[in-house]
Amino acid sequence: MKKISLFILILFAVWTGYSCSDKKVDNTRSKNKGLLEITPDQFKAGRMALGILGPKMFENQVACKGQISAPANGMAKISTPIAGKVNSILHKTGDYINAGQVIATISGNDFMQLQQNFAEASASYAKAKVDFKRAQSLWDEKIGAEKDYLAAKSIFQSTFASYQSLKSRIEVLHLNPTKIENGQMYTSFPVTAPISGYITKVNAVIGQFLNMENDIAEIVNIHALQLTLSVFETDVRKLKPGQKATFGTTGTRNKEMHARLTNIGKTVNPETKTIDCIATIDKSVGIPLINDSYVEASITVDQKQVMALPVTAVQQQGNDSFVFVVEKMDGRNYLLKKTPVVVGTTEKGLIEIKSDLPDKELVVNGIENLP
Repeated sequence: MKKISLFILILFAVWTGYSCSDKKVDNTRSKNKGLLEITPDQFKAGRMALGILGPKMFENQVACKGQISAPANGMAKISTPIAGKVNSILHKTGDYINAGQVIATISGNDFMQLQQNFAEASASYAKAKVDFKRAQSLWDEKIGAEKDYLAAKSIFQSTFASYQSLKSRIEVLHLNPTKIENGQMYTSFPVTAPISGYITKVNAVIGQFLNMENDIAEIVNIHALQLTLSVFETDVRKLKPGQKATFGTTGTRNKEMHARLTNIGKTVNPETKTIDCIATIDKSVGIPLINDSYVEASITVDQKQVMALPVTAVQQQGNDSFVFVVEKMDGRNYLLKKTPVVVGTTEKGLIEIKSDLPDKELVVNGIENLP
C-alpha cells in the first residue's frame, strides 16, 4: 500500500513539473506575440544588416536635359587666308593639335602674286626712303626746293604704307618677309591652328581648290567645354549662378560629373518652353568629354535635413510601407517588430522617413529574405 502511494506521489510530481514547464513556454510565446524571431544563422544566410534612423541632407533639384558645348573661344574653324590649292593635310579627325601647329599647306597664283607684290613694294619703299632722305637733307640745307621735298615725302609715306600692309599679310602666313625681299620666294604657305584642341572635322582633301570662306578643319578645346542646359520656364525662377549641377552622358552612365551654373538665359524657346542656361564643367572631371554629347542633369536649388534610412530597409506592400525594428533580443535571436512608416522622397539610395520610430536598431538590408 505504501509502494502504491509513493508511486502516485511521483506521478503527481512529474505531471506538476510538466504543467509548470508548459505554462512557462506559453508565457514566453505570449510575450513574443506579433514579433518575428530570427536566429543568427538566418540573419547571416539572409545577408541582413542592422542600422539606425538618422539625419541626412537631401537636395531639392531641378531636372533638365541639354548638351555639352564649346564656348566661342573654345572652338575654331580653320580656313585659308588666301585662295589656293591644298598641297598637304598633316592631321586627321581625332588628332590633338597645339596652337600654332601646321595642319595643312596651300599654294596658288594668288599666293605667288602676293609675294611678287610685296617684293616690288619693298623695292619701291627702299628707293622712296633714299630719295626722301636726300630731299630732306637738301631742304634742311636750304638748297632744295620745297615742292621737291614735299613730293619725296608723299611718295615715301605712300610706299611705306603699301609696304607695311603687304608685309602684314606675309607675316599672317607665318613666312619670313626678309627672305622674300631677298628674292627667295615660297612655293606654299602653312595654315596653322589658332587654338589647342582636338580636330573634330577635316573638310578638305589634297588637290582641292579652296576659297577664303571654305573651312579646312574644325578644332574643339575639350578643356573649355561647358553645359548648355534647357530648363523649363517654370523652373528657371529657382535658379541662380553658382548652384551645383550633376550630369551624365550616354557614354558615362555610371559616372556622376559636376558643374556650376554660370549664366541663366533670358529668352524662352517658343516650341519647347525652355530657357538655355550655361554651366561650367568642373576641372575634376577626369574623363574625356565629347562636344555636342547629350546630357541629363540635375541642378541643386536648395538642401534640407531629413530623417532617412537606406531604401533597402523599407518593405512596400501596396500603398503601405513597413520597417522591421529590433524590438528586443531573446538570447542570441532577434525579435523583430513589423512597423508601419510614412515615407517621403528618395535620393541616392536613401529614403525619407516622415513618421516617428523608436530609438532602436532596424534591419536595413536583407528584409526580402525574412521568413
